[in-house]
Amino acid sequence: TTRLPHNPLASPFTLPLSPSPTRNMDDAAPSDAEKVPVTIITGFLGAGKTTLVNHILKGDHGMIIAVIENEFGAVSIDDALVGENMKEKEDVITMDNGCVCCTVRGDLVRALLTLKDRPKKFDHIIIETTGLADPAPVAFTFFINPEIADAFRIDSILCLADAKHIALHLEEEKADGAVNEAVSQVAFADRILLNKIDLVSAEQLQDVVDTIHSINAVADVIQTTNSVVDLTRILGVSSFSIEKTLEVDPEFLDEEDSLKAVEGVSAGNETAKKKIKKKRHDLTGVSSVGILAEGELDFTAVNTFMMKLLQVIVFRVEQSVPVS
Repeated sequence: TTRLPHNPLASPFTLPLSPSPTRNMDDAAPSDAEKVPVTIITGFLGAGKTTLVNHILKGDHGMIIAVIENEFGAVSIDDALVGENMKEKEDVITMDNGCVCCTVRGDLVRALLTLKDRPKKFDHIIIETTGLADPAPVAFTFFINPEIADAFRIDSILCLADAKHIALHLEEEKADGAVNEAVSQVAFADRILLNKIDLVSAEQLQDVVDTIHSINAVADVIQTTNSVVDLTRILGVSSFSIEKTLEVDPEFLDEEDSLKAVEGVSAGNETAKKKIKKKRHDLTGVSSVGILAEGELDFTAVNTFMMKLLQVIVFRVEQSVPVS
């Protein structure tokens, strides 16, 4: 596993653009067939993203796949789970201690450039975001950096939705101007895996499907259990559409109120030189605690501890709510 060092001093919304060889006006831009397809996997916490990645890696597809893992916490877990199914451990790149759509977004650029410069050529790249990620800035990365735009293309933005809990996440009230990550993940997807359908009734399932369609009426909704899906429905599908993305967010190609992020963009890439808008990704109250310990974990003891801890938290919350 390759772990990229995160630079905490870097601006979270300024993408590091490495120098790119200037393409002559007579040189044709690489075609999509020449670019490595990338699948961006999004979905709220616990939806089954890592299970899906492992399902893909175990598949009989004959492809050489690289995985970019993003974890919110400082202690990486998913890269170890994914690494078990990788033929070569260095084909997993980990970006931890932050969210790929904001605080470690520059790391995504470095990860992609690292893969581009490797002698080994990959057939497909999978980016597994954190459950808190807004997919729009992640997708934007593929349009703002000329080296990345020439080497990679977005094949699909795939959202995993937990059939039992997605409705609660979609209805969550956010502070003014803040992104509801679950809504954004569903809205930007061109493929939605409605996972864990075995945990809900047929009526509940239909209600969830209707809710998803009310947010995104064009994405294919694929119902799954344990993230098991026919890989031909999610890989090599070329279902990402910039036109559809602009319908969801007309200001998708606008990033922030400065042009720092587009310094060095080639003269021919005028679309990417538009001014940027900032969506506030509010992670107030969200934190991560990692504990490293040697030896085997007693899952029963940990579950008992967590249940008692949650009971204490709920009790304290109920005690703090005034009763009329």
